[in-house]
Amino acid sequence: MLLGVAFTVLLLLISGVSAVLSPKSVKLSCQNLDVSVSWEYSNQKPETIFRVHVGGSAGHLESDTTEQQYDLSHFVWASEERYLGFHYVTVTAKEGGSQSKSISSETFTFNHLIPANISCDLDFPPVDLIETGSGATVSFVNPLLFYTELKEAAKSDSATFAFTVSSNDGDRDGACTAREEICKLDISFPEGAEKCVNKMTGWLYDGSFSRYVEFRETGRLCASKSTDVHMLLLIILLVVLASVSSVIIIAICLVKAWTVRVPYPKPIPLPPNPDPRPKYAPESPPFISPVTVIDNKPRKNPSVSSGEEEDLQHSGCQSVEGGLLEGYGRDEDSADDSGKTEINSMDVEVEVASGYDSPHIYQVDMGNGDMATCYQER
Repeated sequence: MLLGVAFTVLLLLISGVSAVLSPKSVKLSCQNLDVSVSWEYSNQKPETIFRVHVGGSAGHLESDTTEQQYDLSHFVWASEERYLGFHYVTVTAKEGGSQSKSISSETFTFNHLIPANISCDLDFPPVDLIETGSGATVSFVNPLLFYTELKEAAKSDSATFAFTVSSNDGDRDGACTAREEICKLDISFPEGAEKCVNKMTGWLYDGSFSRYVEFRETGRLCASKSTDVHMLLLIILLVVLASVSSVIIIAICLVKAWTVRVPYPKPIPLPPNPDPRPKYAPESPPFISPVTVIDNKPRKNPSVSSGEEEDLQHSGCQSVEGGLLEGYGRDEDSADDSGKTEINSMDVEVEVASGYDSPHIYQVDMGNGDMATCYQER
């Protein structure tokens, strides 16, 4: 009886632990420098989290993700120790406070000297095989500089890339260090033989040459003509192109110089005249000459006595003829004394004198309302 109860409790505990489903089909992928792990999960919920744990010979990494894959490249290529070590991955599903059973992947490595389930390789950089006389030169960019991950990884200064060139005439080996940008190897061919190599293989060694990363071998390569002829043709083409470009540029400049009109300068506006007064001299008012009326008809002038005539002479008043101006008397034939004077005939003379010798003209009362025009010499 007690045994049955204990078994039931154990089943409940097991069922409680396995309430969260475990991931399935945890797989590793290493395509050149891209390393990743992926898995399957059929009952993923919004709160489901996957914990990824990387273990092996070169350290550990633990990280959470909601995706069903995880990129391992930044971990593997962080240092020489890691890309020359071996690794494995475990994935665990977590929901709230519960978690599933951890599922492990296969082991993998880029170091073919270490046993692992998956051995990863790197691609060989692009290779040039240039014909030179009776042989050819193999050249390519150093993988330690060609791949950014290898260039930035922490590694020893004595890391070396070794390679082998295989042809019908045998194998030839070459090597270059991290300080060499281009890896080169000169090879020879029998006279009349085709200048081709069957394959090339390479290995990235650490400073002690005890571990290495293997590179995939290349296919068949055949030499191209020497670059000297190509360089000469390229230089000629560049010179011709530069000459043609210069002629075109000069022609365009000349056409622009002929067709573009130089704009005439705009007229400069005159400054406003702040002085409203006219700039010309004002015209002097015209000089108006006095009009002297001379009556040639003899008249009586009873109103002027001899004494008054003497007074006028003493005062300097003279008539036009040089004597005392006679007053205008009343007509003898007039019937009344109204003071009106009838002039039957008169002669009008206009004398114009200059401003320097003109006489001073004024009126003198001769008595009885008779006015005489007098002048005085200056």
